[in-house]
Amino acid sequence: MAMISTSSSLTPSLVVSSTIPAAATVSSLPLTVVIEPEIGGTLDFFPFRDLAAIGKSDDDAFSFRNMIQASIDGDQSILLFSTGCDIDGVKDCTRACNRTDTFFGSLETFYNCIALASISHWTHDTQSYYITPEAEQNASSIMGSGSLADFDYKPTLDSFITCAQAACGTDLLSVSCNSSIKALTRNHSTADQVFEAMDTFCPDIPANIDPDIFGPGVLISYVLQVCFSGSLYLAVQGFTLWARHTEKKRKPFSLTRAQSLIWRDTSPLSRTSVAMATTLVEFQEAQCWFVFALQIASILAIVINSQEGTFWGEIIVNGAVAFHVSLNGVLPMFLVQVCLHNEGIRNWHTFLGFCAEYLLAIVASTQKISFGSTFDLFKQQHSIPDCGNNPSPRTYCAATHGVSGLHLTFFPHPLLYKVVFLALDSVAFIALVVDQLSWTLRKHHLTRHLRFGRWTPGRWPENSYQRHWKQFTVYFWRGLEVSYFVINILYMVSLVTVINAKSFEANKWSYGQIIAITCWGPVIVKLIDLIISGPPKNGERLNSGPPRLRIDNIINNRLISEYDDEETLRPEETLRPDLKTAGTAYSRPETLFYEPRERLVPGSRE
Repeated sequence: MAMISTSSSLTPSLVVSSTIPAAATVSSLPLTVVIEPEIGGTLDFFPFRDLAAIGKSDDDAFSFRNMIQASIDGDQSILLFSTGCDIDGVKDCTRACNRTDTFFGSLETFYNCIALASISHWTHDTQSYYITPEAEQNASSIMGSGSLADFDYKPTLDSFITCAQAACGTDLLSVSCNSSIKALTRNHSTADQVFEAMDTFCPDIPANIDPDIFGPGVLISYVLQVCFSGSLYLAVQGFTLWARHTEKKRKPFSLTRAQSLIWRDTSPLSRTSVAMATTLVEFQEAQCWFVFALQIASILAIVINSQEGTFWGEIIVNGAVAFHVSLNGVLPMFLVQVCLHNEGIRNWHTFLGFCAEYLLAIVASTQKISFGSTFDLFKQQHSIPDCGNNPSPRTYCAATHGVSGLHLTFFPHPLLYKVVFLALDSVAFIALVVDQLSWTLRKHHLTRHLRFGRWTPGRWPENSYQRHWKQFTVYFWRGLEVSYFVINILYMVSLVTVINAKSFEANKWSYGQIIAITCWGPVIVKLIDLIISGPPKNGERLNSGPPRLRIDNIINNRLISEYDDEETLRPEETLRPDLKTAGTAYSRPETLFYEPRERLVPGSRE
């Protein structure tokens, strides 16, 4: 193990023998030492609880810089931690601070040694304070083989100089060390110079967010998801209002409302209704896969810690952003799912996908980032021999100063999204599950004929309250739709407000960002095609029928082209009418095809 010699040489005029007790002078003040069991509040980051502390450029809530600076600034009260200075299961700061492997081996030990060196300097060199018996007694639990009054700061400061200068050249942080750190020498620097340089050792660094979490293409994809879900909701509401106004005789609105959105004719209103109904389902399916990937990636980013993070504050910011988009990525899904149920469009495969994403969001909300695992990650990625094969102290004491290329915010406040997740999402999820099960009981062939007295499974009992229940359900679903629409608008604003002039610089557009921005293209293009061309039907034209069936028909000659004549038929082949379609469909032995009435094939019959 690397050992630091105690015969190091700071400036002789400031060297005070460790065997000389700190004598109180007339101007000295009593020093207070407080022992805490551990560093509370900032050691682990729990996004669901701590998200509100992220996003302010001047907020160092999860940085240890202020704590370290407070220990060396000459405060009368000094805080020490009992979890530091552990050597073979024994608390011994006297030994731990003289060994680089233990000095820099944990945050608590690093802090304790710096604080003890500061106490020694302020009580011996400047004699601003004196050590009281109470302070000595409090510190004895971690001093081990030595005492607070006898602690020698020289090995600690020498070790710091060696480690700090090595770290400044190799720790890969985007902000270099202050010149005062580089100017330190073990033979000529005074204790005051070392503490002054130590005050600048922990820099302000803008965090870089992993582009896979919040790159420009991914950010645009998030915005498109929210915008498209909100636009579909508005389109459905606008369409049904227009249908009510123009098709009064058809009574397009009813309690189930399924027939208000799907008609069986070929009018423009019918094409639009089928286009929107189809797009709602297909967009929800696309959201299931998109949010599934988002949830899994977010959980891995929070639990395993972002491999792209170079310091503690940056990893916290990446985890916070991953949590934000993971928790709120289900909001557009809730809006579309509620809209589907309110329109009477239900199916199990889409609903099960929706349930899976909501459960994954619950799992993501329970994750936290552990400082211990992050420290081990830094140690594996880049250990420094001069720091006892430990990571650079700057990786965990640097403060986060904003986010590079983004103006990070969680508009309007993280508390709102927490309340929505705990209250609104829970109520909506229970209602959707009950509605889906009720629909299944009403439609399944094994249960749709069941009846227990005046109660049919899946329906409200036939009593005097049934009318009020129906009215309540109408307002309940409409209230959920409006609530989720408003929340989605707020979420979209929170995504848009992070954008600034540097968000879409050319160097930020990677291969994955281009792919991410196109994931909603198929749904949008199909919506436009359905509105213009109407729902696909099997027939003779190249743009008729589902693509797979259409290609099979043409390649395998299952359909006679509209340009074919009688000569295209084999001599022995006779077309037989399909009685189910009243003479409009004819069949070869292997398939069916449609033929206009005015162009009958000889040998067939009407």
